Amino acid sequence: MKMITRSAIGILAIGGISTVALLGLSAGDRAQAATINSLYNTGVDNAKAVLSDGTIGDPHYSLVSVPTGSTTEIRSRREAGGAPYDASPYVGDTTLSTWIGPNNDNQLNAPSGTYNFQTTFDLTGYQASTAQITGRWAADDNGVQILLNGVDTGVASIGAGNFGQWSNFTINNSALFVAGTNRLNFIVVNTPGRTALRTELVGTADVVAAVEAVPEPSDLLGSAIAFGAVVLIKRKLTKK
Repeated sequence: MKMITRSAIGILAIGGISTVALLGLSAGDRAQAATINSLYNTGVDNAKAVLSDGTIGDPHYSLVSVPTGSTTEIRSRREAGGAPYDASPYVGDTTLSTWIGPNNDNQLNAPSGTYNFQTTFDLTGYQASTAQITGRWAADDNGVQILLNGVDTGVASIGAGNFGQWSNFTINNSALFVAGTNRLNFIVVNTPGRTALRTELVGTADVVAAVEAVPEPSDLLGSAIAFGAVVLIKRKLTKK
Protein backbone atom coordinates (compact mmCIF):
# COMPACT_ATOMS: atom_id res chain seq x y z
CA MET A 1 0.00 0.00 0.00
CA LYS A 2 1.36 3.43 -1.02
CA MET A 3 2.05 5.78 1.91
CA ILE A 4 0.68 9.33 1.99
CA THR A 5 3.51 11.81 2.56
CA ARG A 6 3.39 14.77 4.92
CA SER A 7 3.58 17.17 1.93
CA ALA A 8 0.44 15.59 0.47
CA ILE A 9 -1.29 16.02 3.80
CA GLY A 10 -0.35 19.69 3.76
CA ILE A 11 -1.93 20.17 0.35
CA LEU A 12 -5.14 18.47 1.44
CA ALA A 13 -5.24 20.54 4.59
CA ILE A 14 -4.85 23.78 2.68
CA GLY A 15 -7.72 22.77 0.39
CA GLY A 16 -9.97 22.03 3.35
CA ILE A 17 -9.16 25.25 5.19
CA SER A 18 -9.69 27.35 2.06
CA THR A 19 -13.18 25.92 1.68
CA VAL A 20 -14.06 26.79 5.27
CA ALA A 21 -12.74 30.33 4.79
CA LEU A 22 -14.79 30.73 1.64
CA LEU A 23 -17.92 29.68 3.48
CA GLY A 24 -17.28 32.37 6.07
CA LEU A 25 -16.83 35.12 3.46
CA SER A 26 -20.01 34.28 1.60
CA ALA A 27 -22.31 34.80 4.58
CA GLY A 28 -24.49 37.86 3.93
CA ASP A 29 -24.31 40.72 1.46
CA ARG A 30 -22.23 43.77 2.27
CA ALA A 31 -23.39 47.30 1.31
CA GLN A 32 -22.02 50.83 1.37
CA ALA A 33 -23.98 54.10 1.19
CA ALA A 34 -23.44 56.18 -1.94
CA THR A 35 -24.86 59.20 -3.75
CA ILE A 36 -27.66 58.60 -6.26
CA ASN A 37 -25.92 60.14 -9.27
CA SER A 38 -28.99 60.10 -11.54
CA LEU A 39 -30.87 62.61 -9.37
CA TYR A 40 -30.71 66.18 -10.73
CA ASN A 41 -31.72 69.70 -9.69
CA THR A 42 -33.89 71.86 -11.92
CA GLY A 43 -32.16 73.70 -14.74
CA VAL A 44 -28.84 71.85 -14.96
CA ASP A 45 -27.07 69.89 -17.68
CA ASN A 46 -25.76 66.31 -17.54
CA ALA A 47 -22.62 67.54 -15.75
CA LYS A 48 -24.88 69.29 -13.19
CA ALA A 49 -23.80 72.77 -14.34
CA VAL A 50 -26.57 75.39 -14.46
CA LEU A 51 -28.15 76.09 -17.85
CA SER A 52 -27.90 79.49 -19.51
CA ASP A 53 -30.77 81.91 -19.01
CA GLY A 54 -33.56 81.26 -21.47
CA THR A 55 -32.52 77.69 -22.32
CA ILE A 56 -35.45 75.81 -23.85
CA GLY A 57 -35.99 72.39 -22.35
CA ASP A 58 -34.56 70.74 -19.24
CA PRO A 59 -32.59 67.50 -19.75
CA HIS A 60 -33.98 65.98 -16.55
CA TYR A 61 -37.41 67.54 -15.92
CA SER A 62 -40.60 67.54 -17.97
CA LEU A 63 -44.08 69.01 -17.62
CA VAL A 64 -46.28 65.92 -17.77
CA SER A 65 -49.54 67.82 -17.34
CA VAL A 66 -50.59 71.48 -17.59
CA PRO A 67 -53.87 73.45 -17.75
CA THR A 68 -55.52 74.13 -21.08
CA GLY A 69 -53.79 76.99 -22.85
CA SER A 70 -50.27 76.27 -21.60
CA THR A 71 -47.37 74.60 -23.36
CA THR A 72 -45.56 71.65 -21.82
CA GLU A 73 -42.27 72.98 -23.18
CA ILE A 74 -39.91 74.15 -20.43
CA ARG A 75 -37.78 77.30 -20.27
CA SER A 76 -35.07 77.93 -17.65
CA ARG A 77 -34.61 81.38 -16.12
CA ARG A 78 -31.76 83.10 -14.28
CA GLU A 79 -31.34 86.56 -12.78
CA ALA A 80 -29.45 87.81 -15.83
CA GLY A 81 -32.63 87.59 -17.88
CA GLY A 82 -34.62 90.06 -15.80
CA ALA A 83 -38.26 89.12 -15.26
CA PRO A 84 -39.54 87.25 -13.37
CA TYR A 85 -36.73 88.23 -10.98
CA ASP A 86 -37.21 91.97 -11.37
CA ALA A 87 -40.93 91.77 -10.70
CA SER A 88 -41.09 89.43 -7.71
CA PRO A 89 -38.80 88.18 -4.94
CA TYR A 90 -37.84 84.84 -6.49
CA VAL A 91 -35.06 82.84 -4.83
CA GLY A 92 -31.83 84.14 -6.35
CA ASP A 93 -29.29 82.33 -8.50
CA THR A 94 -27.01 79.61 -7.13
CA THR A 95 -24.40 77.43 -8.80
CA LEU A 96 -26.62 74.38 -8.20
CA SER A 97 -29.96 75.09 -9.92
CA THR A 98 -32.13 77.50 -11.92
CA TRP A 99 -35.86 78.19 -12.12
CA ILE A 100 -37.89 76.34 -14.75
CA GLY A 101 -41.42 76.94 -15.98
CA PRO A 102 -43.68 76.58 -19.00
CA ASN A 103 -42.35 78.37 -22.08
CA ASN A 104 -45.50 80.36 -22.86
CA ASP A 105 -43.30 83.48 -22.96
CA ASN A 106 -39.87 84.50 -21.69
CA GLN A 107 -41.35 85.59 -18.33
CA LEU A 108 -42.96 82.19 -17.62
CA ASN A 109 -46.52 83.55 -17.66
CA ALA A 110 -49.11 80.78 -17.65
CA PRO A 111 -52.83 80.08 -17.17
CA SER A 112 -54.27 79.26 -13.78
CA GLY A 113 -54.25 75.61 -12.81
CA THR A 114 -52.06 72.69 -11.81
CA TYR A 115 -48.60 72.06 -13.27
CA ASN A 116 -47.02 68.64 -12.80
CA PHE A 117 -43.22 68.68 -13.08
CA GLN A 118 -41.56 65.25 -13.25
CA THR A 119 -38.02 63.97 -12.97
CA THR A 120 -36.77 60.37 -12.83
CA PHE A 121 -33.79 58.66 -11.23
CA ASP A 122 -32.43 55.13 -11.39
CA LEU A 123 -31.79 52.88 -8.38
CA THR A 124 -30.30 50.01 -10.36
CA GLY A 125 -27.31 48.80 -8.36
CA TYR A 126 -28.68 50.28 -5.12
CA GLN A 127 -30.78 48.80 -2.33
CA ALA A 128 -34.04 50.68 -2.91
CA SER A 129 -35.25 50.21 0.67
CA THR A 130 -32.27 52.24 1.97
CA ALA A 131 -32.78 55.23 -0.34
CA GLN A 132 -33.59 58.71 0.90
CA ILE A 133 -33.74 62.18 -0.61
CA THR A 134 -33.08 65.46 1.19
CA GLY A 135 -33.50 68.79 -0.48
CA ARG A 136 -35.26 72.09 -0.79
CA TRP A 137 -37.78 73.51 -3.20
CA ALA A 138 -39.54 76.74 -4.11
CA ALA A 139 -42.50 77.35 -6.38
CA ASP A 140 -44.74 80.07 -7.84
CA ASP A 141 -47.48 80.20 -6.75
CA ASN A 142 -47.93 77.21 -4.49
CA GLY A 143 -45.97 73.96 -4.26
CA VAL A 144 -48.73 71.70 -2.98
CA GLN A 145 -47.38 68.16 -3.17
CA ILE A 146 -44.38 65.95 -3.90
CA LEU A 147 -45.11 62.46 -5.22
CA LEU A 148 -42.75 59.49 -5.41
CA ASN A 149 -43.86 56.83 -7.86
CA GLY A 150 -47.36 58.29 -7.77
CA VAL A 151 -47.69 58.27 -3.98
CA ASP A 152 -47.84 61.38 -1.78
CA THR A 153 -44.61 61.67 0.22
CA GLY A 154 -46.22 63.72 2.97
CA VAL A 155 -43.99 66.74 2.33
CA ALA A 156 -45.79 69.87 3.51
CA SER A 157 -47.18 72.38 1.04
CA ILE A 158 -45.01 75.45 0.50
CA GLY A 159 -47.90 77.91 0.61
CA ALA A 160 -48.86 80.51 -1.96
CA GLY A 161 -46.49 83.42 -2.47
CA ASN A 162 -43.47 81.86 -0.73
CA PHE A 163 -41.31 81.73 -3.86
CA GLY A 164 -38.76 84.06 -2.28
CA GLN A 165 -37.53 81.41 0.13
CA TRP A 166 -36.56 77.75 0.17
CA SER A 167 -38.61 75.05 1.90
CA ASN A 168 -36.61 72.05 3.12
CA PHE A 169 -37.85 68.46 2.93
CA THR A 170 -36.80 64.85 3.43
CA ILE A 171 -38.19 61.73 1.75
CA ASN A 172 -37.14 58.59 3.63
CA ASN A 173 -40.14 56.26 3.41
CA SER A 174 -38.46 53.01 2.31
CA ALA A 175 -41.75 51.62 0.97
CA LEU A 176 -41.98 54.33 -1.71
CA PHE A 177 -38.67 53.65 -3.46
CA VAL A 178 -38.47 50.87 -6.04
CA ALA A 179 -35.69 49.04 -7.86
CA GLY A 180 -34.83 50.56 -11.23
CA THR A 181 -36.51 53.76 -12.45
CA ASN A 182 -38.30 55.99 -9.93
CA ARG A 183 -40.59 58.97 -10.70
CA LEU A 184 -40.48 62.14 -8.60
CA ASN A 185 -43.26 64.69 -9.25
CA PHE A 186 -43.58 68.26 -7.99
CA ILE A 187 -47.14 69.60 -8.14
CA VAL A 188 -47.46 73.37 -8.47
CA VAL A 189 -50.71 75.36 -8.53
CA ASN A 190 -50.71 78.69 -10.36
CA THR A 191 -53.03 81.68 -10.24
CA PRO A 192 -52.97 84.04 -13.26
CA GLY A 193 -49.42 85.24 -13.91
CA ARG A 194 -46.04 83.56 -13.75
CA THR A 195 -45.40 80.02 -12.56
CA ALA A 196 -42.13 78.18 -11.95
CA LEU A 197 -40.33 75.48 -9.97
CA ARG A 198 -36.91 75.30 -8.34
CA THR A 199 -35.34 72.21 -6.70
CA GLU A 200 -32.00 71.28 -5.18
CA LEU A 201 -31.78 67.60 -4.23
CA VAL A 202 -29.35 65.07 -2.78
CA GLY A 203 -30.13 61.33 -2.72
CA THR A 204 -28.28 58.46 -1.08
CA ALA A 205 -28.73 54.69 -0.92
CA ASP A 206 -26.69 51.62 -0.08
CA VAL A 207 -24.91 50.06 -3.03
CA VAL A 208 -25.70 46.41 -3.67
CA ALA A 209 -22.53 44.46 -2.97
CA ALA A 210 -21.35 41.72 -5.30
CA VAL A 211 -22.34 38.34 -3.84
CA GLU A 212 -19.39 36.09 -3.00
CA ALA A 213 -19.21 32.86 -4.96
CA VAL A 214 -20.74 29.99 -2.98
CA PRO A 215 -19.27 26.49 -3.57
CA GLU A 216 -21.45 23.87 -5.20
CA PRO A 217 -22.78 21.19 -2.80
CA SER A 218 -20.64 18.54 -4.52
CA ASP A 219 -17.52 20.66 -3.97
CA LEU A 220 -18.38 21.12 -0.31
CA LEU A 221 -18.86 17.36 0.16
CA GLY A 222 -15.54 16.59 -1.51
CA SER A 223 -13.74 19.17 0.62
CA ALA A 224 -15.36 17.85 3.80
CA ILE A 225 -14.26 14.29 2.99
CA ALA A 226 -10.74 15.46 2.22
CA PHE A 227 -10.58 17.45 5.43
CA GLY A 228 -11.79 14.49 7.43
CA ALA A 229 -9.19 12.27 5.81
CA VAL A 230 -6.46 14.74 6.75
CA VAL A 231 -7.53 14.62 10.40
CA LEU A 232 -7.46 10.80 10.49
CA ILE A 233 -4.06 10.57 8.79
CA LYS A 234 -2.58 13.17 11.15
CA ARG A 235 -3.77 11.10 14.13
CA LYS A 236 -2.13 7.95 12.73
CA LEU A 237 1.15 9.75 12.12
CA THR A 238 1.07 11.21 15.64
CA LYS A 239 0.65 7.72 17.15
CA LYS A 240 3.78 6.57 15.30
